[in-house]
Amino acid sequence: MSCVSSPGSLASMICNISSSEHLSSNTSASALLGSQAEMIGTRAPLSQDFLRPGGLAAWQVHRTLDYIERNLGSKLRLREIADYVALSESHFSRAFKRSLGSSPMAYVGARRVERAKLMVASTRSKLTDIALTCGFSDQSHLTNSFRRVVGMSPGVWRRTSINSA
Repeated sequence: MSCVSSPGSLASMICNISSSEHLSSNTSASALLGSQAEMIGTRAPLSQDFLRPGGLAAWQVHRTLDYIERNLGSKLRLREIADYVALSESHFSRAFKRSLGSSPMAYVGARRVERAKLMVASTRSKLTDIALTCGFSDQSHLTNSFRRVVGMSPGVWRRTSINSA
């Protein structure tokens, strides 16, 4: 994976941590868009330094983000993610928010919308299929989440991205 970021930035640190492992995914969307998604930086939009007192350790951040990316298309429970890094739910949730700036489930929702944006813009798949591939319960759930984050429905997003290309 090639990283384009300034030295010392958080993106650079994440890239250094993850350079030894390549993300794999069990979803067909990730198989279809895997390297393209990594090249344009859709893995983890982070805004704060994760090595803060009370936050997650670097290995926990790496394992957590890797686990979320690999399981984005399935139902993710806070308990499962916390168990993956050997923390209680409450401690994990607090440390995650301190390290990454949002709650774990808000982060998962944002990552799902980012993956859906990529799929909507680059494939001709039905929105229902995209919703299920990205881990949403149905197309309505995708549309509501997408509209909340992006400001327009996935269908309108697709038409504007096709027209602007």
